[in-house]
Amino acid sequence: AVLRRLRRRSLAALRHELEPVPPAALAQFLPQWQHIGKGHSLRGIDGLVRAIEQLQGASVPASALEKLVLPSRVANYTPAMLDELTAAGEVVWAGAGSLPGKDGWVSLYLADAAPLLLPPPHPLELTALHQSVLDTLSGGYGLFFRQIADQVRATTHPEAGDPQLADALWDLAWSGRLTNDTLTPMRSLLGSGRTAGSTAHRAKRSMPRGRYGSLTAAARTASRSGPPTVAGRWSLLPAHEPDPTVRAHALARTLLDRHGVVTRGAVSAEGVEGGFSATYRVLSVFEESGQARRGYVVEGLGAAQFAMDGAVDRLRAVSNARDRGQDLPGPPPGAESDPFPA
Repeated sequence: AVLRRLRRRSLAALRHELEPVPPAALAQFLPQWQHIGKGHSLRGIDGLVRAIEQLQGASVPASALEKLVLPSRVANYTPAMLDELTAAGEVVWAGAGSLPGKDGWVSLYLADAAPLLLPPPHPLELTALHQSVLDTLSGGYGLFFRQIADQVRATTHPEAGDPQLADALWDLAWSGRLTNDTLTPMRSLLGSGRTAGSTAHRAKRSMPRGRYGSLTAAARTASRSGPPTVAGRWSLLPAHEPDPTVRAHALARTLLDRHGVVTRGAVSAEGVEGGFSATYRVLSVFEESGQARRGYVVEGLGAAQFAMDGAVDRLRAVSNARDRGQDLPGPPPGAESDPFPA
């Protein structure tokens, strides 16, 4: 009882030590915390891994992912860098709902964290064709489009054409049920100007023919691989971690890492299941174990705010630099490589 009393007094003293900074300081701090802007960008494959670690679970439009989101955080970013990570199984992408036209919401995850952070699939009225595709991939391994098509046609839907199957794959992908070992099909879909099915449907019927009227080797390869909007190996997303407590702790850690300072508004903006009250309980445990600090960190954003120690120090440095009209220098190399050390 005495130890608990001392602990409560110690935490209360730490909270009172925090002097709130104006919201403008948070607005300047957050881009720097997420490595956006001159002097703060990450570099190379390791930098991309760090950017994904901080962003994992956050849904962004697929059309903005490689044009705005990743290039703004990783210097000299190229799509080949992300494909290297997905092909190696280190990073997983997941759809988080479709958008009008060919676009959709997408999230990135480190493979080890995906079972802990993936949300439930979005509602989708599963047709018999959808279910047949899911059944074909239920073995737990990745299959190319043509392998999926052959299996579906051999078992349940002999009449299914490539456009129908391509549409079914993307329905399942946008709803958060399927993924691919590359983002190439997504790039092709976004650049096609139409949906996956219509791309395949409107493709020219004429095929190059060899000297004796048969398909050339290139044409045979193209016809076997399917439309470019379904290239790569498709597979089911990882199964969710069944323990809700483990999932809640992983999500709270991710929110702290992403925002530095977690407020009610930040949690609401991310649409966290259970809202701020559910996250508050976990963050309170983090405070007791020394993994986070609670206090009135930013003015006007509510009394219940949680922050990482490093974030509090940098936020205050930003505020002081603003008061002096100075620019805040970037963090030292590797300063945030492990926000939750063992």
